[in-house]
Amino acid sequence: MSNGQGVVIAKRSISLSKTFLIIGIFLALLSVLISSLSGLIRYVGTAGIPINATSRGLDLGTALPLVSVAIQVFAAILFATPVLLLYVYDKNNGVLEYFLSLGMDQGDIYRQYLKASLILASGVVVLEVAVNFVAGLVVGTDVLRLLEVSSLVFALALPVVSFSTLIMMSFSSLQKQRVGANQPLGMAIGIFMVMPAYIVPLALPSLAIVIDFLLAAVIAVLSLLTYFSSSRLISREKLLP
Repeated sequence: MSNGQGVVIAKRSISLSKTFLIIGIFLALLSVLISSLSGLIRYVGTAGIPINATSRGLDLGTALPLVSVAIQVFAAILFATPVLLLYVYDKNNGVLEYFLSLGMDQGDIYRQYLKASLILASGVVVLEVAVNFVAGLVVGTDVLRLLEVSSLVFALALPVVSFSTLIMMSFSSLQKQRVGANQPLGMAIGIFMVMPAYIVPLALPSLAIVIDFLLAAVIAVLSLLTYFSSSRLISREKLLP
């Protein structure tokens, strides 16, 4: 399988299903709106008093951009979902068997579908970061906060997409399913893994940055371990239709 096969798989997955891409773009734009509110909210208040916090001491200017990180990661997961659909489709139609007949092993096959997932996820992540940064500068969001949010999106999104894709391909190989029949599990795993990124900014805003980066590190380690174990996760025979 050539190195460019990942790009071909990414293009084929887009042709197979555009619904998840549309939803992903919607979530990406929603996350930018939520993040930008942190720059606007300080100018809104009663009798000219800025609203920076609730009565419970929650700093919305800090919390909202960090909450938007989890939504941006969710958008990346959705963007990679068509690759998972295509993997199941290819397995059931003998494409994976053809790859095996060319002398490829499970790791080679997993690598190319993983590459396709990362290509799609990276595309939406770059879009999210660029639009969010520009919008943040326009509304007056703190530049340091914008840099932290951008770093967190990259640090969380790509490892989560990698781990979800590898686990989903392994699970899909266990039994024959119609295209997309077991795809929700992959989404559920990815969403569950980033749940702390939704909650921590609201519960512990002062520790949110540190906890989110630690979460990203843990997921990255899990992704690497799964990647290096991909050839042993499932037997070659399970890739046959």
